[in-house]
Amino acid sequence: MLQLWAFVLVFGGIASKNVAAFAPPSPYCVQSRVATQPLRRGFSSSPIRLSSPNDFDLNDDYDDEEDDEPELLDKLLGKKLGINIGSELPGFTPEEIEELRIQAQATLDKAIDGRLADIEALREQIQEDLKESKERMKVASSLNAQVEKQNLLEKIDRLTSDFLQGNADFRESTKQAAAADRIAATSGRGVDWGSWGTVGGLDVIVGSSETVERPSKLLGSVDSARRRGDLSVESDDTVSMPTENRILVVSDGQRDKGSKRVIDELGRLLDKAFDSDITIDTYSPTSNIPMGGNNAQTALIFAYSLNDRSSLENILGRVLKRTAPVAGGAAGVPPSHVVIVSSLGTERTNKMPYSMQNMFGGKLDKLREIEQAIVAISRSRIDGKQKPLDYTIVKFGEVASSDGESGTETISIQPGDQLDGEIGPNAAAQVLLQAMAFQPYARNSTLCSTGLLPSGVTIDAATWNDKFLCLSGPELLRIEAGRGNEVDDGKVLDPKFEQLAQYVKEWSSVYEGDRKGTGLTTPVLVRNSRKGPSQFDGVIAREGVRLLFQTTNTGDRYKSATEEKQDEKERNSGSGGSAVKKTSGSAPVSVKARKEGGVEVLVEKTVDGELRVRARRCNMDHKTIVKEMSEEVIVSNLKKAVKAWVDARGVTGF
Repeated sequence: MLQLWAFVLVFGGIASKNVAAFAPPSPYCVQSRVATQPLRRGFSSSPIRLSSPNDFDLNDDYDDEEDDEPELLDKLLGKKLGINIGSELPGFTPEEIEELRIQAQATLDKAIDGRLADIEALREQIQEDLKESKERMKVASSLNAQVEKQNLLEKIDRLTSDFLQGNADFRESTKQAAAADRIAATSGRGVDWGSWGTVGGLDVIVGSSETVERPSKLLGSVDSARRRGDLSVESDDTVSMPTENRILVVSDGQRDKGSKRVIDELGRLLDKAFDSDITIDTYSPTSNIPMGGNNAQTALIFAYSLNDRSSLENILGRVLKRTAPVAGGAAGVPPSHVVIVSSLGTERTNKMPYSMQNMFGGKLDKLREIEQAIVAISRSRIDGKQKPLDYTIVKFGEVASSDGESGTETISIQPGDQLDGEIGPNAAAQVLLQAMAFQPYARNSTLCSTGLLPSGVTIDAATWNDKFLCLSGPELLRIEAGRGNEVDDGKVLDPKFEQLAQYVKEWSSVYEGDRKGTGLTTPVLVRNSRKGPSQFDGVIAREGVRLLFQTTNTGDRYKSATEEKQDEKERNSGSGGSAVKKTSGSAPVSVKARKEGGVEVLVEKTVDGELRVRARRCNMDHKTIVKEMSEEVIVSNLKKAVKAWVDARGVTGF
């Protein structure tokens, strides 16, 4: 009932406000002049006449009707039609209106709360279903993983069983591979081409007993040892090594154009130099290089073909790995000698023209890092556990397009990075051949070479030995002192040679004792040289002295005042009563003296009867710090002294 009254009340209010809009129309029809003008212009017929109930003509009295129109409209205003229902119904009090509003709001809130409760229940049901679904998926995944794991283990067991049964007859060869490692470690060098040492008690290294007329081929190889005697296998611990000769070459002919010409020439030289065939396997740095180097004895790597140091480390990581025996064969043996072909100027990037070459991209710096990498890898080999590895770094200039016209050879070889200029393909191949197979001084050394060697010109073994002799030490100075005296059959000594040797010994005595006035920054000890004559070096008589640098508190041995006080405090506390006394049975710990370096001055008489004086480094290892300033002083003074002796001999004639 209250709702009905509310409807009536609202409807009545609206009707009372708009009742004027439903007033009946007036019995008069009004024709507007504005409306009749367009009709007259749009149609050619006679004007339309509108009649009223009294049938009077509006067109005739148009002016009068126009004046009466506002009066008629005013009469229509305020008139009402129908019944005002709102005035007939009683109104609501404010209390009733507020009660209606409260009831309506309560009904609405109840409906909304009901819908929210339904939504919350639905959400909880969905979450519960999702949780149950995840649990089911987790259990199913765990079960599937267990099934796959079991299948994988069964497959591994099956493959392992098949593998062990298939090669049961060949697994004994691993003992032979281990024995080969022991032989390589105890000999001090490898037993393949590229190293030297002893194999089965036979001497492999080319020493003073060798003659220059019959040089040893395949230096350090088993083939070279077999030419001195038969290698017999007396027990299971001795391994018969393969006699196949193989060289692994890593080069990119697209990046290093000159390397292809050098490799082709090297292949022809190898075929001429050795009776047996030499296999050359060439790979690019990005190709799949075989593990163990395919049993190659020497690896030849062109540094220009590599990107950086990591490229060399990745390649050697594969090449230097031993491989298991296959189909009853012997165990794979990795290369024991790595030759790196680099560029001139890697140690002189602060000088022209190499500073310009290194300006864009640091090309020479990357090559220097590759050189340092092979040295570090060679020195990091563990004695007794890993096969020894020798290295040789050969630095060439730009490879020339030809070997030059017929004439004399102009090949120069120096230690380190000293030379400038280009090199011919034949000359580069000859230097690599000597470094790989004939010259022991090229092992664990860095050399540079330039010059040309025409194809029709040959160099004998003695000349090659003399060219590579500068790597021994390495050599710091070489001075020719003229020709020695002819020795008669009844005489043993050459007076001229003995005079020069005695002169050098007296000159060296200046540096013994107090070094004041000598110009040396490091004190030295003067000792006689123990290096005897060598047929391989082309020397029939040799004497000399060694200037050994003494230990000083400089370099890494420098100690600050605080460190010296701490050492003195420890020494004093060690002699006090609180110190622990050593028992009589305890032996003092012996520490091997560190090599500080030195300069060895040698007076030599060659097989040709020539006298010469050479200065070379001695008492060195890879941890020794080079005393360049002291070396320069000694070499400079020696050069002046020998020149004075030679000049005096030329004047006096004795």
